[in-house]
Amino acid sequence: MKKSAFIKFASLAVAGLLSQGAFAADGTINFTGEITDALCSVSPSSQNLTVPLGKVSRNVFGIRPAVGTTPAVNNATVGTKSTPAKFSIDLLGCGASATGATVTFTGPTDAVVATALRVGAGEVNGGFARGVAIELGDSSGKKIDVGSPSGEYILTPGDNSLKFQAAYVATLPGVTAGPANGSAQFTIAYK
Repeated sequence: MKKSAFIKFASLAVAGLLSQGAFAADGTINFTGEITDALCSVSPSSQNLTVPLGKVSRNVFGIRPAVGTTPAVNNATVGTKSTPAKFSIDLLGCGASATGATVTFTGPTDAVVATALRVGAGEVNGGFARGVAIELGDSSGKKIDVGSPSGEYILTPGDNSLKFQAAYVATLPGVTAGPANGSAQFTIAYK
């Protein structure tokens, strides 16, 4: 019996010594990070916005309607814009470490003006307006290209409202009437 206990003890001691090689350090891993104040959260009312651009006459883009015997002239001035509709993305509970933010809008782009949103995306019957797109801008009207970040918005601790605008823009001389709906997603990058 003593011999059996001695063999078990010796086996455990040898196993313990051999396992030390498994714990030898071959390198070091450093973990870095920081605990910060809460950045911000997007207000529920801003997470799924609908911005009405209104019913806009083709005449806004330089289309001259038929008068008497003179036929309509469909020669929109490319780049002409409708009156912008203003909207905001509201941020709640921004911490002191969130000092600035940029917003990037993404979505299907116009075939002619790739920096603007395409209208009619998802339309099944193809009866949407043609020759126009939706142009996005900041509160001062400075254009924000689809897929590119906006200028930086300064944030203060607490709630902040980021102001934007959107307008129809003529992309072709041949603007046609019809629904002109578009869609974009947005991503906020904090500084």
